[in-house]
Amino acid sequence: MVKKATGSIFIIHLLPLELYPPVMNLVDYLSKNYLGKIIVLTTHKSEKNLLSQYKNDSSRVLIKRKSLSGKNPLVRMMNYTLFYLNGLSLLIRTKPKAVLYFESLSSWPALIYKKIMGERIKLLVHCHEYTDPGIKSEETSLARQLHKAEKKMYRRFSWISHTNPVRLQMFKDDNGLNKLPKSIFHVMPNYPSSSWMQKETNHCNKLKQKKLVFVGSLGYDNMYLQEVVDWVGKHPIEFSLDIYAYNIDAKAKVLLEKCGWSNIRFCGGCDYYSLPEVLKEYDIGLVIYKPFSQNTIHAVSNKVFEYLACGLDVWFSEDMIYTFKYERKNVFPKVIAVNFKELNSFDYDLAISRKGLEYGPGNFFYEEVYGELLNELLKS
Repeated sequence: MVKKATGSIFIIHLLPLELYPPVMNLVDYLSKNYLGKIIVLTTHKSEKNLLSQYKNDSSRVLIKRKSLSGKNPLVRMMNYTLFYLNGLSLLIRTKPKAVLYFESLSSWPALIYKKIMGERIKLLVHCHEYTDPGIKSEETSLARQLHKAEKKMYRRFSWISHTNPVRLQMFKDDNGLNKLPKSIFHVMPNYPSSSWMQKETNHCNKLKQKKLVFVGSLGYDNMYLQEVVDWVGKHPIEFSLDIYAYNIDAKAKVLLEKCGWSNIRFCGGCDYYSLPEVLKEYDIGLVIYKPFSQNTIHAVSNKVFEYLACGLDVWFSEDMIYTFKYERKNVFPKVIAVNFKELNSFDYDLAISRKGLEYGPGNFFYEEVYGELLNELLKS
């Protein structure tokens, strides 16, 4: 149901929307369910990135993109500064009643606008990831400085959310927020649209060779890529593997170029909105993270829900402790934990068998999640 708006809302996402499907999903949802103006401030994707630029056809959605290009640290810092100043200027000109930003790197314009407007506006933040306080990089150095300003203002926020309750609690513990009202804390998982739901789920599984697929950013050191490639390559009759990745590191790319197995293909990238048609041709989706950070250990990849929606079984790394919450073996599509370090002892016949199992749809869709955020935005 489309709900009456009482003012515009402003979304700040410093990194390109195209790299973050949950943000595109949220804008899609709000454009259909919020009658007010929706202003989105983000940045241009790299020219090397072949992803199609995100568009929304609603006349109520205005997307502003700035540049963060430049490898020189001074140039990048100048572009960050211009992004923040342009963001604040746009906020002051458009006077939204609510500002939602994603991650600390996007926070500066929203924090300053809140200081200017006070209780006349709502301030909301959503965190894609849990940031381990010990991780350091050029971006996280800036994020830590911005996070200091955030911490001083959390008591004035209307909404703080993470993708799952474990990450949310770690965030609260790290920042001493357990005494703040529980009503401001929320869980907002990364689900796909209900339009992804596939009604027919047996078309591929009838084949002798089972078709594995991996979709997403691909790294060598932080994923069990070598182990999977070696194992699939040794089972050409039983399995094939297709990999779709726009963002792939050099070591992973070299491995795929040199592996030489005819049943393994690197297919380049795939636009998010094309995935339902692509994924329905496969049997099993892979999630192969190593336990390289607390963020990963306590994660459930959005790919788990996307694979499920398209009727695929899911094989996830047993190192991803939080994902065990979604494990299911007594219905299909299955969600199964796999020890990718010991694939030679993996009972894949049992894993792929659907004998005696009934179909159980994976009902994880964003329409069931974003309504809570919409209600918060509509509160006076």
